Amino acid sequence: MRADASRPRHGRLRMSDQKKTAELLIIGTGVIAMSVAYHCAEAGVDVVVLERDQLDATATQTAGAFRTYYPGRVYDSELVARSLADFRSFEAATGTDLGLTETGMLVVATDPDQAAELEAELPAQRDVGVRLELLTAAQAVERNPWLDPAGVEMALWCPQMIRLRADEVLRGYGEGAQKRGARVITGASVTGVDASTGRVSTTVGDFTAESIVIADGQDSGVIAELAGLKLPVWGQFAELFRTDPVGDADVATPFTFHPAAGLKTMGMGPSFLVGLERFSTQPGMRDIWHEAAVEEVGHWYPRLRNATLHSAWTGTLDVTPSRSALIGRADGRHERIFFAAGFTGHELSQAPATGKIIRDLHLGRHPGVDITPFSLAHNGA
Repeated sequence: MRADASRPRHGRLRMSDQKKTAELLIIGTGVIAMSVAYHCAEAGVDVVVLERDQLDATATQTAGAFRTYYPGRVYDSELVARSLADFRSFEAATGTDLGLTETGMLVVATDPDQAAELEAELPAQRDVGVRLELLTAAQAVERNPWLDPAGVEMALWCPQMIRLRADEVLRGYGEGAQKRGARVITGASVTGVDASTGRVSTTVGDFTAESIVIADGQDSGVIAELAGLKLPVWGQFAELFRTDPVGDADVATPFTFHPAAGLKTMGMGPSFLVGLERFSTQPGMRDIWHEAAVEEVGHWYPRLRNATLHSAWTGTLDVTPSRSALIGRADGRHERIFFAAGFTGHELSQAPATGKIIRDLHLGRHPGVDITPFSLAHNGA
Protein backbone atom coordinates (compact mmCIF):
# COMPACT_ATOMS: atom_id res chain seq x y z
CA MET A 1 0.00 0.00 0.00
CA ARG A 2 1.30 3.43 -0.94
CA ALA A 3 0.37 5.73 1.91
CA ASP A 4 2.48 8.78 1.06
CA ALA A 5 0.23 11.80 1.38
CA SER A 6 2.07 13.71 -1.34
CA ARG A 7 0.66 11.44 -4.08
CA PRO A 8 -2.70 12.21 -5.67
CA ARG A 9 -5.33 9.63 -4.69
CA HIS A 10 -6.82 8.93 -8.11
CA GLY A 11 -7.04 5.16 -7.62
CA ARG A 12 -4.89 2.40 -9.08
CA LEU A 13 -5.93 1.47 -12.61
CA ARG A 14 -4.86 -1.73 -14.38
CA MET A 15 -4.66 -2.58 -18.08
CA SER A 16 -7.02 -5.47 -17.38
CA ASP A 17 -9.71 -3.02 -16.31
CA GLN A 18 -9.73 -1.24 -19.66
CA LYS A 19 -7.61 -1.76 -22.76
CA LYS A 20 -6.51 1.86 -22.97
CA THR A 21 -6.14 2.53 -19.26
CA ALA A 22 -2.92 2.38 -17.26
CA GLU A 23 -1.42 3.49 -13.98
CA LEU A 24 1.39 5.38 -15.71
CA LEU A 25 1.27 6.74 -19.25
CA ILE A 26 4.60 7.84 -20.77
CA ILE A 27 4.66 10.18 -23.74
CA GLY A 28 8.00 10.07 -25.51
CA THR A 29 10.38 8.44 -27.93
CA GLY A 30 13.92 7.67 -26.87
CA VAL A 31 16.15 6.54 -24.06
CA ILE A 32 14.64 8.72 -21.30
CA ALA A 33 11.10 7.48 -21.97
CA MET A 34 12.32 3.88 -22.12
CA SER A 35 14.36 4.18 -18.93
CA VAL A 36 11.28 5.48 -17.10
CA ALA A 37 9.21 2.63 -18.57
CA TYR A 38 11.79 0.01 -17.60
CA HIS A 39 12.30 1.14 -14.01
CA CYS A 40 8.60 1.68 -13.38
CA ALA A 41 7.59 -1.66 -14.91
CA GLU A 42 10.32 -3.37 -12.89
CA ALA A 43 8.71 -1.89 -9.76
CA GLY A 44 5.33 -3.38 -10.69
CA VAL A 45 3.79 -0.22 -12.13
CA ASP A 46 1.32 -0.75 -14.98
CA VAL A 47 2.93 1.22 -17.85
CA VAL A 48 1.90 2.32 -21.33
CA VAL A 49 4.34 4.18 -23.59
CA LEU A 50 3.03 6.31 -26.43
CA GLU A 51 5.57 6.75 -29.25
CA ARG A 52 5.22 8.65 -32.49
CA ASP A 53 7.82 6.44 -34.18
CA GLN A 54 8.96 2.85 -34.11
CA LEU A 55 11.32 2.14 -31.22
CA ASP A 56 14.23 1.10 -33.46
CA ALA A 57 13.91 4.30 -35.50
CA THR A 58 15.14 6.35 -32.54
CA ALA A 59 18.23 4.26 -31.88
CA THR A 60 21.62 5.73 -32.63
CA GLN A 61 23.70 3.28 -34.65
CA THR A 62 27.01 4.65 -33.37
CA ALA A 63 28.88 4.41 -30.10
CA GLY A 64 27.74 6.90 -27.48
CA ALA A 65 30.30 8.92 -25.58
CA PHE A 66 29.62 10.89 -22.43
CA ARG A 67 31.37 12.49 -19.50
CA THR A 68 30.72 12.28 -15.79
CA TYR A 69 32.23 15.60 -14.71
CA TYR A 70 30.29 18.86 -15.21
CA PRO A 71 32.26 21.81 -13.81
CA GLY A 72 29.98 24.20 -11.96
CA ARG A 73 27.04 21.77 -12.03
CA VAL A 74 27.59 19.17 -9.34
CA TYR A 75 23.95 18.05 -9.63
CA ASP A 76 24.48 17.05 -13.28
CA SER A 77 27.64 15.18 -12.34
CA GLU A 78 25.67 13.32 -9.67
CA LEU A 79 23.05 12.06 -12.12
CA VAL A 80 25.73 10.65 -14.42
CA ALA A 81 27.76 9.18 -11.56
CA ARG A 82 24.62 7.44 -10.32
CA SER A 83 23.95 6.14 -13.84
CA LEU A 84 27.42 4.62 -14.23
CA ALA A 85 26.65 1.76 -11.85
CA ASP A 86 23.59 0.90 -13.94
CA PHE A 87 25.60 0.90 -17.15
CA ARG A 88 28.23 -1.37 -15.61
CA SER A 89 25.55 -3.85 -14.51
CA PHE A 90 23.38 -3.38 -17.60
CA GLU A 91 24.18 -6.76 -19.14
CA ALA A 92 23.41 -8.60 -15.92
CA ALA A 93 20.09 -6.76 -15.56
CA THR A 94 18.88 -6.77 -19.18
CA GLY A 95 21.04 -9.29 -21.04
CA THR A 96 22.36 -6.53 -23.30
CA ASP A 97 26.10 -5.95 -23.75
CA LEU A 98 26.85 -2.23 -24.11
CA GLY A 99 30.52 -2.64 -25.07
CA LEU A 100 31.42 -0.15 -22.34
CA THR A 101 34.91 1.32 -22.16
CA GLU A 102 36.34 4.18 -20.08
CA THR A 103 38.88 6.64 -21.48
CA GLY A 104 39.38 9.99 -19.76
CA MET A 105 38.55 13.68 -19.72
CA LEU A 106 40.84 16.68 -19.32
CA VAL A 107 39.36 19.95 -18.01
CA VAL A 108 41.56 23.01 -18.52
CA ALA A 109 41.52 26.14 -16.34
CA THR A 110 42.88 29.14 -18.19
CA ASP A 111 43.27 31.72 -15.41
CA PRO A 112 43.80 31.81 -11.62
CA ASP A 113 40.18 32.66 -10.79
CA GLN A 114 38.83 29.77 -12.79
CA ALA A 115 41.42 27.43 -11.30
CA ALA A 116 40.37 28.49 -7.80
CA GLU A 117 36.69 27.87 -8.60
CA LEU A 118 37.36 24.40 -9.94
CA GLU A 119 39.55 23.51 -6.99
CA ALA A 120 37.01 24.80 -4.46
CA GLU A 121 34.34 22.59 -6.00
CA LEU A 122 36.47 19.42 -5.84
CA PRO A 123 35.07 18.09 -2.52
CA ALA A 124 31.46 18.41 -3.70
CA GLN A 125 32.20 16.73 -7.03
CA ARG A 126 34.04 13.88 -5.33
CA ASP A 127 31.22 13.46 -2.80
CA VAL A 128 28.77 12.60 -5.63
CA GLY A 129 31.11 10.04 -7.16
CA VAL A 130 33.31 11.95 -9.61
CA ARG A 131 36.97 10.87 -9.61
CA LEU A 132 39.23 13.87 -10.14
CA GLU A 133 42.99 14.39 -10.12
CA LEU A 134 44.63 17.82 -9.98
CA LEU A 135 47.25 18.42 -12.71
CA THR A 136 49.84 21.11 -13.18
CA ALA A 137 50.04 22.92 -16.50
CA ALA A 138 52.99 20.72 -17.50
CA GLN A 139 51.06 17.55 -16.66
CA ALA A 140 48.06 18.78 -18.66
CA VAL A 141 50.25 19.35 -21.72
CA GLU A 142 51.63 15.83 -21.30
CA ARG A 143 48.07 14.54 -21.57
CA ASN A 144 47.30 16.78 -24.55
CA PRO A 145 50.51 17.97 -26.30
CA TRP A 146 48.51 20.13 -28.72
CA LEU A 147 47.58 22.59 -25.95
CA ASP A 148 49.32 25.95 -25.74
CA PRO A 149 51.17 25.76 -22.35
CA ALA A 150 50.83 29.52 -21.95
CA GLY A 151 47.05 29.16 -21.85
CA VAL A 152 46.93 26.56 -19.07
CA GLU A 153 46.76 27.63 -15.41
CA MET A 154 45.97 24.14 -14.10
CA ALA A 155 43.85 21.18 -15.12
CA LEU A 156 41.75 18.34 -13.77
CA TRP A 157 41.79 14.77 -15.00
CA CYS A 158 38.64 12.64 -14.77
CA PRO A 159 38.95 9.00 -15.88
CA GLN A 160 35.17 8.64 -16.18
CA MET A 161 34.75 9.41 -19.87
CA ILE A 162 32.56 6.57 -21.12
CA ARG A 163 31.96 5.03 -24.53
CA LEU A 164 29.16 2.53 -25.13
CA ARG A 165 26.54 1.50 -27.67
CA ALA A 166 23.72 4.01 -27.40
CA ASP A 167 21.44 1.87 -29.58
CA GLU A 168 21.93 -1.07 -27.22
CA VAL A 169 20.95 1.04 -24.20
CA LEU A 170 17.69 1.94 -25.93
CA ARG A 171 17.06 -1.64 -27.04
CA GLY A 172 17.86 -3.05 -23.60
CA TYR A 173 15.50 -0.68 -21.83
CA GLY A 174 12.76 -1.10 -24.45
CA GLU A 175 12.81 -4.88 -24.50
CA GLY A 176 13.30 -5.04 -20.73
CA ALA A 177 10.30 -2.80 -20.11
CA GLN A 178 8.06 -4.90 -22.34
CA LYS A 179 9.23 -8.16 -20.73
CA ARG A 180 8.16 -6.66 -17.42
CA GLY A 181 4.70 -5.86 -18.71
CA ALA A 182 5.00 -2.39 -20.23
CA ARG A 183 2.99 -1.85 -23.39
CA VAL A 184 4.50 0.28 -26.17
CA ILE A 185 2.10 1.91 -28.62
CA THR A 186 3.83 3.23 -31.74
CA GLY A 187 2.53 5.72 -34.28
CA ALA A 188 0.64 7.57 -31.54
CA SER A 189 0.70 11.34 -31.95
CA VAL A 190 -0.75 13.15 -28.94
CA THR A 191 -3.49 15.65 -29.74
CA GLY A 192 -4.82 16.50 -26.29
CA VAL A 193 -4.02 16.15 -22.58
CA ASP A 194 -6.56 16.63 -19.79
CA ALA A 195 -4.60 16.90 -16.53
CA SER A 196 -7.73 16.81 -14.37
CA THR A 197 -8.90 13.40 -15.62
CA GLY A 198 -5.65 11.89 -16.88
CA ARG A 199 -7.10 11.48 -20.36
CA VAL A 200 -4.69 11.69 -23.29
CA SER A 201 -6.10 11.92 -26.80
CA THR A 202 -4.00 10.52 -29.65
CA THR A 203 -4.27 9.60 -33.31
CA VAL A 204 -4.80 5.97 -32.25
CA GLY A 205 -7.48 6.67 -29.66
CA ASP A 206 -7.86 7.99 -26.13
CA PHE A 207 -5.95 6.70 -23.10
CA THR A 208 -6.54 7.31 -19.40
CA ALA A 209 -3.92 7.09 -16.66
CA GLU A 210 -3.43 7.84 -13.00
CA SER A 211 -0.19 9.67 -13.87
CA ILE A 212 1.31 11.04 -17.10
CA VAL A 213 5.02 11.39 -17.86
CA ILE A 214 6.09 13.87 -20.54
CA ALA A 215 9.48 12.74 -21.86
CA ASP A 216 9.40 13.74 -25.51
CA GLY A 217 12.59 15.75 -25.91
CA GLN A 218 12.21 19.10 -27.64
CA ASP A 219 8.51 18.43 -28.21
CA SER A 220 7.84 18.11 -24.48
CA GLY A 221 6.92 21.79 -24.23
CA VAL A 222 4.32 21.40 -26.97
CA ILE A 223 2.82 18.34 -25.25
CA ALA A 224 2.72 20.20 -21.92
CA GLU A 225 0.94 23.14 -23.53
CA LEU A 226 -1.92 20.81 -24.48
CA ALA A 227 -2.49 20.41 -20.74
CA GLY A 228 -2.00 24.13 -20.01
CA LEU A 229 1.40 23.52 -18.40
CA LYS A 230 4.46 25.57 -19.29
CA LEU A 231 7.68 23.58 -19.72
CA PRO A 232 10.58 25.88 -20.73
CA VAL A 233 12.12 23.52 -23.31
CA TRP A 234 13.08 24.37 -26.87
CA GLY A 235 14.87 22.70 -29.74
CA GLN A 236 18.23 24.17 -30.67
CA PHE A 237 20.44 23.44 -33.66
CA ALA A 238 23.76 21.87 -32.68
CA GLU A 239 26.83 20.88 -34.67
CA LEU A 240 30.14 19.08 -34.26
CA PHE A 241 33.09 19.80 -36.53
CA ARG A 242 36.20 17.94 -37.61
CA THR A 243 39.48 19.30 -38.85
CA ASP A 244 41.36 18.10 -41.89
CA PRO A 245 43.87 15.35 -41.03
CA VAL A 246 46.71 16.86 -39.00
CA GLY A 247 49.17 14.05 -39.72
CA ASP A 248 49.47 10.46 -40.87
CA ALA A 249 48.79 8.87 -37.48
CA ASP A 250 45.68 8.99 -35.31
CA VAL A 251 45.43 11.95 -32.94
CA ALA A 252 45.96 10.46 -29.47
CA THR A 253 44.44 13.24 -27.38
CA PRO A 254 41.73 12.80 -24.73
CA PHE A 255 38.42 14.58 -24.62
CA THR A 256 39.47 18.09 -23.54
CA PHE A 257 37.07 20.71 -22.21
CA HIS A 258 37.70 24.44 -21.72
CA PRO A 259 34.85 25.61 -19.41
CA ALA A 260 35.42 29.33 -19.97
CA ALA A 261 35.15 29.04 -23.75
CA GLY A 262 32.78 26.07 -23.91
CA LEU A 263 35.27 24.44 -26.29
CA LYS A 264 35.41 20.63 -26.56
CA THR A 265 38.02 18.72 -28.57
CA MET A 266 38.93 15.07 -29.00
CA GLY A 267 41.15 13.07 -31.32
CA MET A 268 39.16 11.27 -34.01
CA GLY A 269 41.38 9.27 -36.33
CA PRO A 270 43.93 11.63 -37.90
CA SER A 271 41.70 14.65 -37.18
CA PHE A 272 40.26 16.59 -34.27
CA LEU A 273 36.58 16.52 -33.38
CA VAL A 274 35.50 19.99 -32.21
CA GLY A 275 32.39 21.22 -30.44
CA LEU A 276 31.33 24.48 -28.82
CA GLU A 277 28.79 24.72 -26.02
CA ARG A 278 26.76 27.78 -26.94
CA PHE A 279 23.05 28.22 -26.31
CA SER A 280 20.49 30.69 -27.61
CA THR A 281 16.75 30.99 -28.12
CA GLN A 282 17.46 32.78 -31.41
CA PRO A 283 17.41 30.82 -34.69
CA GLY A 284 20.05 31.12 -37.41
CA MET A 285 23.14 31.10 -35.16
CA ARG A 286 25.07 28.44 -37.07
CA ASP A 287 27.48 30.77 -38.90
CA ILE A 288 28.18 32.76 -35.73
CA TRP A 289 28.98 29.61 -33.74
CA HIS A 290 31.12 28.19 -36.55
CA GLU A 291 33.24 31.34 -36.59
CA ALA A 292 33.50 31.24 -32.80
CA ALA A 293 34.65 27.60 -32.90
CA VAL A 294 37.35 28.44 -35.46
CA GLU A 295 38.55 31.31 -33.26
CA GLU A 296 38.58 29.28 -30.03
CA VAL A 297 40.42 26.33 -31.61
CA GLY A 298 43.11 28.62 -33.00
CA HIS A 299 43.46 30.42 -29.67
CA TRP A 300 44.01 27.36 -27.46
CA TYR A 301 45.66 25.13 -30.08
CA PRO A 302 48.25 27.22 -31.97
CA ARG A 303 49.09 24.41 -34.39
CA LEU A 304 45.44 24.37 -35.48
CA ARG A 305 45.24 28.13 -36.03
CA ASN A 306 44.70 27.78 -39.77
CA ALA A 307 42.65 24.60 -39.62
CA THR A 308 39.42 24.36 -41.58
CA LEU A 309 36.43 23.01 -39.67
CA HIS A 310 34.09 20.73 -41.57
CA SER A 311 30.66 19.68 -40.35
CA ALA A 312 30.83 16.21 -38.77
CA TRP A 313 27.34 16.02 -37.21
CA THR A 314 24.26 18.21 -37.01
CA GLY A 315 21.14 17.75 -34.97
CA THR A 316 18.74 19.35 -32.55
CA LEU A 317 19.09 19.37 -28.78
CA ASP A 318 16.28 19.92 -26.29
CA VAL A 319 17.48 22.84 -24.19
CA THR A 320 16.34 24.60 -21.01
CA PRO A 321 17.29 28.02 -19.58
CA SER A 322 19.48 26.39 -16.91
CA ARG A 323 21.22 24.05 -19.43
CA SER A 324 20.18 21.18 -17.15
CA ALA A 325 17.20 18.89 -17.53
CA LEU A 326 13.71 19.39 -16.18
CA ILE A 327 12.90 16.41 -13.96
CA GLY A 328 10.05 16.32 -11.49
CA ARG A 329 6.34 16.57 -10.93
CA ALA A 330 4.01 19.47 -11.54
CA ASP A 331 1.69 20.73 -8.83
CA GLY A 332 -1.79 22.10 -8.41
CA ARG A 333 -4.18 21.08 -11.15
CA HIS A 334 -1.28 19.50 -13.02
CA GLU A 335 -0.29 17.14 -10.19
CA ARG A 336 -0.85 14.09 -12.39
CA ILE A 337 1.96 15.19 -14.70
CA PHE A 338 5.62 14.25 -14.34
CA PHE A 339 8.27 15.55 -16.73
CA ALA A 340 11.76 14.54 -17.86
CA ALA A 341 13.05 16.66 -20.74
CA GLY A 342 15.62 19.27 -21.77
CA PHE A 343 18.77 17.17 -21.36
CA THR A 344 20.87 19.31 -23.74
CA GLY A 345 22.37 16.25 -25.41
CA HIS A 346 23.09 14.42 -22.14
CA GLU A 347 20.02 12.18 -22.09
CA LEU A 348 22.03 8.98 -22.61
CA SER A 349 24.31 9.58 -19.62
CA GLN A 350 21.47 10.64 -17.30
CA ALA A 351 18.82 8.15 -18.43
CA PRO A 352 19.30 5.47 -15.73
CA ALA A 353 19.17 7.93 -12.84
CA THR A 354 16.24 9.82 -14.39
CA GLY A 355 14.19 6.66 -14.81
CA LYS A 356 14.66 5.85 -11.14
CA ILE A 357 13.79 9.41 -10.05
CA ILE A 358 10.47 9.37 -11.91
CA ARG A 359 9.74 5.88 -10.58
CA ASP A 360 10.32 6.99 -6.99
CA LEU A 361 8.31 10.18 -7.37
CA HIS A 362 5.39 8.22 -8.79
CA LEU A 363 5.57 5.70 -5.96
CA GLY A 364 5.70 8.47 -3.35
CA ARG A 365 9.29 7.75 -2.36
CA HIS A 366 12.19 10.16 -1.97
CA PRO A 367 14.49 9.67 -4.98
CA GLY A 368 17.64 9.89 -2.88
CA VAL A 369 18.90 12.91 -4.78
CA ASP A 370 18.07 16.61 -4.56
CA ILE A 371 16.03 17.40 -7.67
CA THR A 372 15.62 21.11 -6.90
CA PRO A 373 18.15 22.07 -9.64
CA PHE A 374 15.92 20.27 -12.17
CA SER A 375 12.70 21.95 -11.07
CA LEU A 376 10.44 24.30 -13.01
CA ALA A 377 11.23 27.05 -10.49
CA HIS A 378 14.95 26.71 -11.18
CA ASN A 379 14.17 27.31 -14.84
CA GLY A 380 12.01 30.37 -14.31
CA ALA A 381 8.66 28.64 -14.77
